[in-house]
Amino acid sequence: MFRGFLRPGQGFRPFTVLRRTGGTTANGRPTTTKLTEQGKILGIISQASQKEQEQWKQNGHPITHTIVQRGESGGVMVTDVLELNVADKPPRRFLVQGVHNPAELGHFTSYKVEERDDLQ
Repeated sequence: MFRGFLRPGQGFRPFTVLRRTGGTTANGRPTTTKLTEQGKILGIISQASQKEQEQWKQNGHPITHTIVQRGESGGVMVTDVLELNVADKPPRRFLVQGVHNPAELGHFTSYKVEERDDLQ
């Protein structure tokens, strides 16, 4: 589909979908536990435009990148974490701020994400 336009490594990449699971402490207080794997998706990552970054920042949900997946959402929800593993480097983690189905046709799903280093 994208033959000839991309350099090696710029095509579809596997992302691991991670979700925080809830729980309670011994005292009954709610808490979030570690991230658990929910599955995998294939997507293309791109830098968000300055205009998009400003619009999302004004709504209180800053973004840095857009990840586009072919087909409908694979169960990815807002607040999930998408993890990209690159060889010989630490994994990059992206917090999902928005999920969008362009034209409501189900051909593609767009994730507006913020790259974060503090997601454990």
